[in-house]
Amino acid sequence: MTASIDEDTSATPAAPEDGIDSPQDSEALTRTWRRSLAARWRLLATVCFLVVSMAIAAVVFFGPHRDDRETAAASAQALAAAQEGAVALLSYAPASLDQDLATARSHLTGDFLTYFSQFADQILIPAAKEKDVHASATVARAAVMDARPDSAHVLLFINQTTTSRDNPTSAQAASSVKVGLTKVEGTWRISSFDPA
Repeated sequence: MTASIDEDTSATPAAPEDGIDSPQDSEALTRTWRRSLAARWRLLATVCFLVVSMAIAAVVFFGPHRDDRETAAASAQALAAAQEGAVALLSYAPASLDQDLATARSHLTGDFLTYFSQFADQILIPAAKEKDVHASATVARAAVMDARPDSAHVLLFINQTTTSRDNPTSAQAASSVKVGLTKVEGTWRISSFDPA
């Protein structure tokens, strides 16, 4: 009888001890773990790709539009400053000459401001007072030639009317001027004023 019990026990395979897997189970677990890790890396790579793609798309889409808006704003501001400054520069009367020239200077900057101040002191003021010169300017047409956030060039077509003691009948003159502008502390100022 004992022999039969021994036979039955030897025929039954030994159960694995708790916590120890068979080699097949260990390989299956390793494969599952590797697949899970690969899936996570693929997911992370996909998310990174999407984030980078969206960032590039935003830069490509919004970058030029922002530049266009800044250029359009600069163009409009420079155009208005050129017209206002040119009128101030070319309009004066003996009775209000000091105020007229101060207003003109407030629209200028740089070397052109220096040049205009010297011209006004040496030529314009003596001539205007001695000959009673009255000048009035208007801008007939204006166009922006180029504009950047801090500099611009504007083409102006100007009509100027002048009277003096020697010529009380008004003399009309039409001219075209290329006006260079520079943004100084947030304000557009004329930096050059050349015949076109």
